Amino acid sequence: MTVTYKGIDAESRSAANNKGIRTYSITYKLESDSTSDTASDVGNDANLPSIGEVHAEDAQAYCVSLDINCVAGWKWWTATATWTTERELAEDPEDDEVLVSWQSEIYQEAIFQDIDGNGILNSAGDYFIDPVPTRDNVHFIAKIRKNVQSVPSWVLSKQNNVNSGQITIGGLTIAAGLARMSRLVIGERQRRGSIDFYEISFEIHIHESGWRLEPLDAGFREIDYGSRVPVQITDENGDEPTAPVLLDGTGNVLESPTASTAVYGNYQIYLESDLTSLPGIT
Repeated sequence: MTVTYKGIDAESRSAANNKGIRTYSITYKLESDSTSDTASDVGNDANLPSIGEVHAEDAQAYCVSLDINCVAGWKWWTATATWTTERELAEDPEDDEVLVSWQSEIYQEAIFQDIDGNGILNSAGDYFIDPVPTRDNVHFIAKIRKNVQSVPSWVLSKQNNVNSGQITIGGLTIAAGLARMSRLVIGERQRRGSIDFYEISFEIHIHESGWRLEPLDAGFREIDYGSRVPVQITDENGDEPTAPVLLDGTGNVLESPTASTAVYGNYQIYLESDLTSLPGIT
């Protein structure tokens, strides 16, 4: 007894938006090779969406039904899935589910080494400084929405904060120092029954290498051993460099500099705090 998935019925796809509630429907085709195959056998095919599964093109819509029908004799079956953004509303808006969706965002980052750890240098062996080479990288972003009856105090204290400890969002564990709260939005006052409320949304940006600033340690001055003050770097002929010189992390010129021995700073530029006080984060 085998049920074979035959794909989507292209003419069955539909969608609707009724007062902001979005619904979607898709019918799938399946073939059975036995009269003993049941609707349960068909409905359990791994290619079909499961109840609660998020719609591929609308992260706010989830699957609420899967209707199985035998058509054109015993051999052919259809499975019609329905998604909706409608959710059961609680009497108190604050009791509504905290909603979490995900997306990615491309940004530019400065780079000084290639993927093999080799320095990105010009033909004279110097780093490119103006401009510094960049590449595309990607933030993973969790977007969280929550209803509140009054604006909470954390909207002032948590903006731009980085997680000081491990957190979990939607089952995803995120190590300390990788997540930053950003893009807070507070909607207009709404009313449900006799209760006024606001919808608050914010984003958690996840950076796989953390949120500390790590600039290349390089410049035109070094620390004088005697006076301990910065002095102009010169070569053995007394000439000043025309490009920033690599330093060793203590203010001195790096001996025998290479891409693998280059030193990078490490600066905390965002406040770090416990983000588990925010909705949707544990």
